[in-house]
Amino acid sequence: MLLSTLVATQAAHADGDKSLRAFSSLSNEVASSLQLDTQHEVDLLLSGGAYLAGNAGVGEGTFRRWSDAIHALPRYPELLGMSNAVVVHESQLTSFTQWADTHPWSSYGDPHNFVVSPPGFRPSYCLATVGMLRSASFGPTSGYDFCSTGFGPALLAARVSGNVTYAPFRFDGSVVLGIATPYFRGGVVPSTAAARLDAFLGWFVMAVNPKVLLDRALVGDRGLSLSLSYDAAFTHALFRDGQVPQGAHELTTNLGSGWTVQTYADIEGDGMLADPRAIQLLLAGLAISVLVALLFYALATGRARAAALVRKRTQQLRFQALHDPLTSLPNRALILDRIEQMLGRARRDHVPTAAMFLDLDDFKYINDTLGHQVGDELLVAVGSRLESAVHEGDTVGRLGGDEYVLLIEGQSLSAGVEVVADRILEVLNSPFCIAGCERPISVSASIGVAVGDRDAPEELLRDADIALYQAKAAGKRCCVFFSPSMGDAMLSQEQSMRELHGALAADQFRLFYQPTVDLQTSAFTGVEALLRWEHPGGKLIQPNDFIPALENSGLIVPVGAWVLMEACRQGATWHTAGHRLSVAVNVSARQLQQDRIIDDVRDALTTSGFDPTSLVLELTETTLMNDVDETIARLRQLKALGVVLAVDDFGTGYSSLSYLQRFPIDVLKIDRSFVSGDAATSADSLVLLHTLIHLGKALNLKIVAEGIEDDDQLERLRAEGVECGQGFLFARPENVVVVNRLLIDSVERTSRLLSAAPVGGAF
Repeated sequence: MLLSTLVATQAAHADGDKSLRAFSSLSNEVASSLQLDTQHEVDLLLSGGAYLAGNAGVGEGTFRRWSDAIHALPRYPELLGMSNAVVVHESQLTSFTQWADTHPWSSYGDPHNFVVSPPGFRPSYCLATVGMLRSASFGPTSGYDFCSTGFGPALLAARVSGNVTYAPFRFDGSVVLGIATPYFRGGVVPSTAAARLDAFLGWFVMAVNPKVLLDRALVGDRGLSLSLSYDAAFTHALFRDGQVPQGAHELTTNLGSGWTVQTYADIEGDGMLADPRAIQLLLAGLAISVLVALLFYALATGRARAAALVRKRTQQLRFQALHDPLTSLPNRALILDRIEQMLGRARRDHVPTAAMFLDLDDFKYINDTLGHQVGDELLVAVGSRLESAVHEGDTVGRLGGDEYVLLIEGQSLSAGVEVVADRILEVLNSPFCIAGCERPISVSASIGVAVGDRDAPEELLRDADIALYQAKAAGKRCCVFFSPSMGDAMLSQEQSMRELHGALAADQFRLFYQPTVDLQTSAFTGVEALLRWEHPGGKLIQPNDFIPALENSGLIVPVGAWVLMEACRQGATWHTAGHRLSVAVNVSARQLQQDRIIDDVRDALTTSGFDPTSLVLELTETTLMNDVDETIARLRQLKALGVVLAVDDFGTGYSSLSYLQRFPIDVLKIDRSFVSGDAATSADSLVLLHTLIHLGKALNLKIVAEGIEDDDQLERLRAEGVECGQGFLFARPENVVVVNRLLIDSVERTSRLLSAAPVGGAF
């Protein structure tokens, strides 16, 4: 009894500690959500500033089209409104009033009665020229002077510092959060205060409802209350959501950039009698005391006790033989037995059946980064969630690693197999809080489904496994149903994979090169190296048909090293022949995840003697966003070698603008979807293209356009000031022999133009 009391007391303390850890984990989730929201608002702010800097004197209609093109109001539900504000001196007020009366706004009060608010004489005013509101119920008049409010000192200070500023201000009895960024001539922030004052054009101003941010951060987090504060030289803002309980625990998290979040929750105090689990342990201890007494009685009946022990041990051994030792779920042997029983019931009772093969996406990355202990605990937690997602009588089993099998039949499939699969994927959506892990772990899964009768249980499981492979190839986090054609495709893929493993050693890979040209002169400036596979059957296979297999198998790393070596060798040959071309090479996510990429680039440059400044490494946005801190560290090591770094297919990924500023990038390659095709000529696409180009220029990056196919596209890009481009209009990807001929023709054409140019001309 004494031992039970001690154990119960320790359990109560442990539960109290666990509650505190859970509160800390939940607070970190809320803080991460708020940090992401504030960052997204800064992204919109910077994008708006860049747009206004490149579109001086923009009107309300154009400003609305830009806002609709980027879906500002749907994407930012907390956004109440946004506008362009400029400084109007007292001497300019009369002319500004006349201009405002002739440029009425549909969103602000009486469109033909411009009045400064609040009234009164001031040396200068901060007035809006154009704006966009979520609702007519919110919004000052067109003459609203921002500098006459609490927002004024922050705005004026931002004009000098060039930084984003925040400040609360009261409107119609409600406190809203004002956010503003100054923008300057040329779209670049000058380096000195005097230069900033001289180049200042105006502010891009946003009004945000902080309650929307706080409510969104607290969705699903019961029992939490929250306060968000901002402190800067001229501003202090505090916003709250929820009632803070008396004596509540508090956790403060610094979000950076002046923002701090405090979370509060009422944590139950530790104590044996206040903890249900401790009471259960105490009662269990008392029960054990009774069992000990009964044990003496059992000793008197030795044969009965021995028989009971044998039965118990037999049951344990049987359980161990048929269940996974980590998760206690059915293992392969028991799963096959239950499949056989399920198929028998299906034949007898004509009920629907389904076997689902589920595999966690990128689980190896979790094991490698967080450790196998965290990985094992995550596997146990996933098994528990899967059991909660199925009905009683259905089976959840584990085959090993991160592979699970679910057997569903009868009424469980009444709504359809797709509904069950969606429910299983949805139940894994919420992050997992694992003891010993600082932040929650998010996972996703892919599912292969096989339905119907089979001659043997192994066949049903095999078909579900084949469907799972297709789900992985389709982009993960999805469900794919087995069809007979998949079996044939799997055999073909296995044959291709065997051939790919020997392709590098058999010298079957080829490099084709697509030129990049100066859009003003059409002179060749560089080439992009593109991989092809010359199949033993004589067919030249395009990269989309074999690069995913190289990625999945890991062969992309040695093949990528070969591409670097071959491209640098060919580039050095062209330089020796007098063609000073840059050579661009695509780098995959697998390559960038390993330090080997540094050695591969260094070896290729050293062996070939190729000029490092002429080697361009192209990376997609999604590649850059994998483990951002490690990616930045490797990119800086590559930059130290002297190479040029480019973001490929820009505009199609999901990278944050703030992250983009952190990467040591030199070149932005605008994706072909913004340049060619019917969609590229729409008004929204043209606005986005203009914004992307001016964003790159604001970041001092070289712009290269992809997919140029006709003269209209070329003229549009020239008008936007794009420097370089590539596409079928100039040349398709060709082998070295054809590219050499194109280079010679280009040199001869340039020589003829130079000889024909008048002396002193500006060719």
